[in-house]
Amino acid sequence: MGLGVLEDKHLSHVPGTALLTDVVGSDDFHHHGELDTTALRHGKGKDSDVLLVPQPSNSPNDPLNWPLWKKDLMLFFICIDTAVVGAWGPMITPGFVEMTSQFNISYNKLNGDLGYGILMIGLSCFFTNTMAVVYGRRPVFLLGNLLLFISSIGGYYSHTFSSLLGFRLVGCIGMSPFEVLVTTTIADIYFVHQRGVRLAAWGLCLSIGVGGGTIISGYIIQDLGWNWTYGICAIMFGVWIVVLFLFCPETAYRRDESSNTDLGTGKTNKEELAGDDSFKAKEEGGSHGIENIEVENVERATTDIAWSETKHTYWHDLKIYHGRVSDDSFWKVLTRPLMMLLFPQVLFSFFAYGLTTSWLVVVGSVLAQLFTAPPYNFSVSGVGLVSIASLVGAIIGAFISGPIADWIIKAMSRRNGGIYEPEFRLVLIVITLILGGMSFFGFGWSLSEKDPWIAPVIFYGLQYFSVGFMTIAVYGYLTDCHRDKAPEAFAAINLRNIYSFGMNYFISDWISTQGPKEVFCIIGGIHVFICLCAIPMYICGKRCRSWTSRVKVFEKIMRA
Repeated sequence: MGLGVLEDKHLSHVPGTALLTDVVGSDDFHHHGELDTTALRHGKGKDSDVLLVPQPSNSPNDPLNWPLWKKDLMLFFICIDTAVVGAWGPMITPGFVEMTSQFNISYNKLNGDLGYGILMIGLSCFFTNTMAVVYGRRPVFLLGNLLLFISSIGGYYSHTFSSLLGFRLVGCIGMSPFEVLVTTTIADIYFVHQRGVRLAAWGLCLSIGVGGGTIISGYIIQDLGWNWTYGICAIMFGVWIVVLFLFCPETAYRRDESSNTDLGTGKTNKEELAGDDSFKAKEEGGSHGIENIEVENVERATTDIAWSETKHTYWHDLKIYHGRVSDDSFWKVLTRPLMMLLFPQVLFSFFAYGLTTSWLVVVGSVLAQLFTAPPYNFSVSGVGLVSIASLVGAIIGAFISGPIADWIIKAMSRRNGGIYEPEFRLVLIVITLILGGMSFFGFGWSLSEKDPWIAPVIFYGLQYFSVGFMTIAVYGYLTDCHRDKAPEAFAAINLRNIYSFGMNYFISDWISTQGPKEVFCIIGGIHVFICLCAIPMYICGKRCRSWTSRVKVFEKIMRA
């Protein structure tokens, strides 16, 4: 029982479990127990005892072998784009009260109908995810930006509610790649021990877009009108289409299965780590030097094909489409996310991440309703300034959660004899449980008691701070459990947009009828219950991973 995670009795290697750290002996060779791991690729500096998971091939075109600056530069551009995408959705919410007068409809009607965009994101995720799995990430990112560019131009010229809604729906299709593909790209190019900080960076930029965009848009709407929010976004997306084309190459890569030490493709742990020949030599009692030579020979023998591959030129990388990156049928990949909801770890992630982040969408949609009314009587720009709290909370949370996430998995792996379990990611949910519960209860209570505006605003910021830890925990957990099917798993949990759409439709009337105290205490109670479900998932997660890799119905889903 490794640090509370129940061991599996059926498989010698459960998918997701991997050797992450080893020991450097006095002979300067890496060891894990009796196994010589010197031939495997390791991290550098303070991470010199960390094995790279997955093991990169020797091909210069393997994204895992790209220089770190190239990976981080690419992720930087994608994260900036994500921030603009995050702002695009809620940026007109500070102007909802004015728009109800312009279009002569009720607040709940406006909020509910625009909520169809959330439903569109949830449904279109299936198609954009499938396109990314079959045809590659690069063309889908570019298509998403193109759709957002077109819809932003249309939103700028819209003067009726029906035309605005139509262009919003087109734009929401363009938003869907950023719901699933950024985290997939992180899994494509970074190793397990590097992902926490990068997931935090993505979450930070998304939160900055949602919070910071609303702050800016409040002043834009007040001074120029809501149409100009779309005009400015059209300029941004137009520029970023060029940026992504020039600096974001394809990250999908077909790697030899022997490098996937975290997936468990049929061999035992020892065989996967050192190769069959070296393992045999060790069992026969060969000398240390002979063992090491055998391992090196196996390494060279398995990578001859990779070495013969020439490095692609920059002009080659500029191609939008590089051919199919998967032999799976388009329609089978399309239905796989729905079937993956049968997996316990995916179902848990759906409820944990999906419902928790849905509350943020719901709260953001009613800020104008809550703060333009007495006793606060905020202006449009004042409502936008409320989002400063979410922005500050998200920034602080990202700078803390990312490094903590990577530190936790390395520290726990070392305490667990070098073995990494994906369930170690779930430890972060403790922070979300405590602070998230406080934030939802406090937000509703302070509004009901008509406390000074600073009280609900602080609790609003605390929501974003705490939920950031949940995002990193869940996305990191799913990535490490099902790295080879990560896009489909992410598409499955993003069905939460359907729930957000439903909540969006009646949250305004619910608050008007029962008051913010009762509404947000119910939300807080559900949040606490969901976080507590992480305890049995942590304990039984490894057995669940084993079960889903052994039972035939799950095997068919993974191979569908």
